[in-house]
Amino acid sequence: MFHLRHLICVAGHEYEISHQTDAGQLEFEWVKRYGPTIRIFGCFHEEVLMIADPMGLQHIFQSQNYPKTRDIRLIAERVFGKGLLWATGEAHQRHRKALNPAFSTQNLKKFVPLFQETTLQLVKKWNARLEGNAAVVLNMAQWMPKITLDVIGRSAFDFNFGLLDGTADYNELYRTMRDMFLDSKSSSTLTVLYDAIRRRIPERFGFRMYTTKEDRRLSAFLSAAQRAARNILLRKQEAEMPNANSDDDKDILSVLIRATKHDDHRKKLHEDEIISQMATIILAGNETTSSTMSWMLYELSKHADSQTRVYKEITILRAQTGCHVSLTSAQYDSMPYFNAVIKETLRLHPILPILVREANEHDTIPLSILVKSKTGSLLPDVPIRKGQRILLHLGAYNRLTQVWGDDADSWNPVRFIDEKKEVVVGMYENLYVVIYLSSFNNDASPCLLQSNFQVMELQVMLFELIESFEFSLPTEVLDIQRIPSILMVPMIRGKPELGVQLPLQVKQRTQ
Repeated sequence: MFHLRHLICVAGHEYEISHQTDAGQLEFEWVKRYGPTIRIFGCFHEEVLMIADPMGLQHIFQSQNYPKTRDIRLIAERVFGKGLLWATGEAHQRHRKALNPAFSTQNLKKFVPLFQETTLQLVKKWNARLEGNAAVVLNMAQWMPKITLDVIGRSAFDFNFGLLDGTADYNELYRTMRDMFLDSKSSSTLTVLYDAIRRRIPERFGFRMYTTKEDRRLSAFLSAAQRAARNILLRKQEAEMPNANSDDDKDILSVLIRATKHDDHRKKLHEDEIISQMATIILAGNETTSSTMSWMLYELSKHADSQTRVYKEITILRAQTGCHVSLTSAQYDSMPYFNAVIKETLRLHPILPILVREANEHDTIPLSILVKSKTGSLLPDVPIRKGQRILLHLGAYNRLTQVWGDDADSWNPVRFIDEKKEVVVGMYENLYVVIYLSSFNNDASPCLLQSNFQVMELQVMLFELIESFEFSLPTEVLDIQRIPSILMVPMIRGKPELGVQLPLQVKQRTQ
């Protein structure tokens, strides 16, 4: 008789990784036991390389030999359409060239006042909630996406989604985004096997016709995002008609619209590509920042000493600038512990801890940490065959004791102040790899520009929220899980019916 356990055996380690209760725990134990370069098995006994070695990761990111796998591109197309995350080759280059002007350092700095204004809207909302209450419990996983979606709308598209001020026309988009990855957690054995089969069969044989529950939910987001994007694009085109040739507007959508009129075909975008690019920006820009901000407030709630130290730096800076004075990007950068907290959050809680690549050709990957062979000898590199899949485990890299020290699993922002470590992949780039290092295939510089946008946004949000409120864990003891679900999402252990949850107690600061 054929039992379910036989299917689980056929599904291999991929099934185990997708069914663990806390993202990364299984792989972290493997790395501690076997080292950061490990051979695991996928479905049907497929040999897969899992790597967290610093030199190995650097080699892969800098090589043209490791593109996204076809199934990852299919997921990207289902979620975003044929935008940057889907594109390869010449199309990918066009998208990058079209976006580069919007992410210049000078252009990014002009968004800081907008970040400040939107965050202060949230502060007012929470102050209203706190009237007559010493403290309230708020779900960060619900509130943070509201502010980040409004920020993305205004900075990227010169459009207000209105989630904070209550004028939202796109609540459908927000609701779709809120729980869109929940169907991706704990996939059934048959779903894991089906995905493996679909990965191997050419699309023309019809495997895209059979959609899973996850497929349908991701497609629902794409439909909602595209409807919103088309309406926003139409409004923007109508508003810009009198100044059609103006280069003054540097919001991302204005830059993309100008790309449709470019004479150089290497920089020209078509309207459907703009729609897909907007869907990409909506989700990528929203999920990365909102998730990171939620985890950061969670860690500061757990570590009151860290929160006190951040607040102290804020008060020292305020003593120099005066109250209610808008800060500059340089002033945010001037607070060492404040910025170390952001970096430590990114290190411990990368929203997408695993990237998947595939070798185009046979290759040898150099390693900084020797790996033991079957015979027991130590090897300085590993051979890769053409077509082999590779799991780039950034979550495990971020906890390597060889890179971060013996306390790599612990919260310790001071490591970024006192210890000058040589971080091979890059402190912000590897942690924002989330969306942008995977999309800007093998070229980290645009990733740095995008990360700068998100770091500025995180700086403003952290400053305004910690200046205004104290955060602590709820009096009811809750066990928060990091669920592996395409992206890493927080949930309360034992209460999956509540969906994405990260509740914290919030109270006003006494000035």
